[in-house]
Amino acid sequence: MAEHYRICSICEAGCGLRLEADGRRVVEIRGNTDDVFSQGHSCAKGLALAELDADPDRLRTPLIREGNGFREASWDEAFRYIGERLETVRRAYSDQSVAAYIGNPTAHNVGLSFGMSTFLGALGTRQIYSAGTVDQVPKQLACELLFGNDMAIPVPDILRADYVLMLGANPVVSNGSLWLVPKVRDRIRELKARGGRLVIVDPRRTESARLAHTHHFIRPGSDAWLLVALIQRLRESGAALPPGYPIAGWQALMTSLDTVRVEDACTRTGLALSTIDDLARELLAARNPVVYGRVGTTLQRFGTLTSFLVEILNLLLGALDREGGAMFPEQPYHMPFRPSDGVHRGRYASRVSAYPEVLGQMPVAALAEEIDTPGDGQVRALFCFAGNPLVSNPDSRRLERALESLELLVCVDLYHNETSRFAHVILPGTSPFEEGHYDHFLGAMGYRNAARYSPPVFAPEQPDEWQVGLSLAFASRHGRGPSPAELAETEDAVVAGAVSALIADPSSGIHGADLQSVMAAIEPERGVERLLDLGVRAGRYGDHFGRREGLTLAQMAAQPNGIDLGMPRAGRLNEVLQHPGGHIDAAPALILEDLARLTQSLPTEGLVLVGRRSTRMNNSWLRNLPMLAGGTALCTLHMHQQDAAEHSLEDGDVVCIRSATGEVQAPVEITDSMMPGVVSLPHGFSEAQNLRQRRTRPGANYNVLAAAGEVDVPSGTSALNGISVAVTRLVETA
Repeated sequence: MAEHYRICSICEAGCGLRLEADGRRVVEIRGNTDDVFSQGHSCAKGLALAELDADPDRLRTPLIREGNGFREASWDEAFRYIGERLETVRRAYSDQSVAAYIGNPTAHNVGLSFGMSTFLGALGTRQIYSAGTVDQVPKQLACELLFGNDMAIPVPDILRADYVLMLGANPVVSNGSLWLVPKVRDRIRELKARGGRLVIVDPRRTESARLAHTHHFIRPGSDAWLLVALIQRLRESGAALPPGYPIAGWQALMTSLDTVRVEDACTRTGLALSTIDDLARELLAARNPVVYGRVGTTLQRFGTLTSFLVEILNLLLGALDREGGAMFPEQPYHMPFRPSDGVHRGRYASRVSAYPEVLGQMPVAALAEEIDTPGDGQVRALFCFAGNPLVSNPDSRRLERALESLELLVCVDLYHNETSRFAHVILPGTSPFEEGHYDHFLGAMGYRNAARYSPPVFAPEQPDEWQVGLSLAFASRHGRGPSPAELAETEDAVVAGAVSALIADPSSGIHGADLQSVMAAIEPERGVERLLDLGVRAGRYGDHFGRREGLTLAQMAAQPNGIDLGMPRAGRLNEVLQHPGGHIDAAPALILEDLARLTQSLPTEGLVLVGRRSTRMNNSWLRNLPMLAGGTALCTLHMHQQDAAEHSLEDGDVVCIRSATGEVQAPVEITDSMMPGVVSLPHGFSEAQNLRQRRTRPGANYNVLAAAGEVDVPSGTSALNGISVAVTRLVETA
């Protein structure tokens, strides 16, 4: 038996794990109590990774469609097939007829992320979609508008705060979202022990809300009304913007906010005026208050505005970039500086509905119509990286029909899923134990700073996902997969390009260094670890290739428990600001326009639907694992007793849930955890059968009910929460 250390790659919490392995077989997983970041925490998903690694249903060989099924193929054959069909599509149409969809796991897989980026650069298409445009882009766009930097995302300083107001977030289940905070139950207990308070505002009494001092129900999609009302009440109580913030447009924003009546906010939110007044008084009285909003605040028609106002409220409280407030943590890996040439939005638009590009991506609201609407630029080929858009994207029925019409669909995935049923080629991903892990994308959002990397536990039994991405890039140019020598040359070119970018970056630790010297310093290693070592050594904590004492990837690999880099430090605002002139923009036109749209919007009437998840679910992933596989009992419609009585429903009754877009069926679960007038259905289920996942159970696909065209206007993100629905009991026929 051998012991190994591993960082879980399922979500951004990145909990440290200890593995016991008998040869190639993992026999036990437990949380690593010595991990400097997660301190022994792991959820069921991390503990189930041994089942994922050993799952006989996991794909291990490329598959090519043949008739109504698939046949096994070699990697060379698969890359040749892709290269030839891709060339045919591009010749018949254009580069813009090829699209890519980037699934959530890509953000937590550095090899897949970097390899895929190389491939997308080779394609030259603007048709890039991602799971981020389903849930997080409104938050990133809000930070881009405020700070000129979409990755400058403040997170609560939970270890030093004394009052946390949380909107639409459930970190007990998510372990933080755009906020890395494993073992959050302990963090909440510590907050309470030092006399602090946690207040949660949510349409559901979530797992996190049950641990809070106070929970307030709120009408879905109305968070912006609450935030405006709180800002107004604070100002009426004498609160003013603290000195020292480099800010422009503050008075213009305040003037616009004055058009919203607090009494109207009560009507829209369902909160009593006394509740809003109490929240304002508590925020004002707290020594270290902080406001945090997450997925419930972004999956709605005013997601960008709500995310923006969260940080405006933090600014008014003097909490931004302050200990105990909303901080900007740091990570070892250095991303090349991107000079600000204006907000990265609307530089081009989607062909059919003219949705704006945001941060280099198109919203998934446009994907189905870009495939099924004829004309110049119609999408005819789609590459899907670790994604399952048929379950995670709105208007699933239309998207299903659209995918069936594609001339080429390539899926890179661990399993057959609802989307890959229509694939022409499926390329299997590697086991999490066959790849190194470092969270380069979200690593700067931790509750504390840490340097953590885990090398592969086992040698891969196939090309790793970094090599797959490079091979796809090669195939897109040459119509076939690369030889070993050509793959090495492709990798060298990518690494040299990354070195050149960091040498040219004034903010990197190797600015002005010699290219060949840096290349030689990261030899003779191969693989994506060369890029990781480069970014770590060029970063804030790195050795800058001998210019000073500092971190290297080798040092991180030698410390399986991680290296604690201390608490986030205040005073980083000027470092993250990227607007020309180095200021915060409090009144961008997009926000002022959206405020006007808010005041003109109509309230949603009747029952409204929101989503939910559990600790044993990870979107539509991992449903085949015995520790996580749930039957249809997990996919129930939560409904308050009052609404059940009005609809003559009892616990367990099967109902039809109907929206303007579609309908699904699910059993009712009556609970006092729901706000009256609000019902909840989990996401990640579908009715699809024959996925070659023996333990997966069907359930209602939430996104059948979501309309692609109901969007947050600034970001184009579909409003997946606050859907108007009708619920009727299904009558059994004799």
